[in-house]
Amino acid sequence: MSDELVLLEKPEENPHVAILTWNRTDAGNALNTPLLEALAEKFDEIDADTSIRVVIMHSTGKHASFGADLNELIVETDGEYSNMSKSDAAKHIYDGRVVAGKIFNLRVPIIGVIHGFCLGGGAELYTLCDVLYAAAGGKAEGGLVYGFPEPTIGVMAGWMGPETLMKRIGAGAAKDILLSGRFITADEALSMGIVQGLFPKDELMSSAMDWAKTVAANAPYAVESTRRTLNRVVFPHFKEILESTGDETVDNLMTADFVKGAKKILTKSKDQPDYERK
Repeated sequence: MSDELVLLEKPEENPHVAILTWNRTDAGNALNTPLLEALAEKFDEIDADTSIRVVIMHSTGKHASFGADLNELIVETDGEYSNMSKSDAAKHIYDGRVVAGKIFNLRVPIIGVIHGFCLGGGAELYTLCDVLYAAAGGKAEGGLVYGFPEPTIGVMAGWMGPETLMKRIGAGAAKDILLSGRFITADEALSMGIVQGLFPKDELMSSAMDWAKTVAANAPYAVESTRRTLNRVVFPHFKEILESTGDETVDNLMTADFVKGAKKILTKSKDQPDYERK
């Protein structure tokens, strides 16, 4: 496998399908600045290549994504943890917002293929896909574990994940997941409508390819127009919501509570932080 952070290829047997691969395997595909920037570049390439009619997005390794890379979001000095600068926090949130915007405004349909842990920022970007297929089974089989643990570490999800999830499964079910920070199994994800299909992990890509080939065989202008129209109906004010949510997330990253939450994860502590709303 290449050492590029994001791979983009078109199968010889179907050049109208693009496969976009997250390839930060050594870090569980956690989203750091280079990975976010690489994703943005690849989405620009996809939009510019009019031979592409549908995209399959997936990740290498055991997990779709651990979410945002906490090592970039906290400052550690001699064992002491503190907030990053507000400008650095804003840059990180901006980078993720750029990718979210490119997925939402993508010229062609995109199907996400997720397995293992798909959490936080990773879950946000994958949930923006038009269709999601996931690995069936438990952890041992690479089955999906999906969730937004942000509230458990003192921050909110700021890349349109909460809003998209609510549109996908309804307000009550989305609030249950988003406010509790609990994780969802593959079977729950299917029953709730988060994903549209469950398959054994080794059959995921072939199943997604079947869907992609079906879409790619349709009239491209009609497909593009349909996707654009549906997204406009679902989120008529997507840009404005994306910006306001991002601003709130930056404020969260500046709190003492976030330092406590991030420290718990980075130090693998079993102790529950005593959050103080500050």
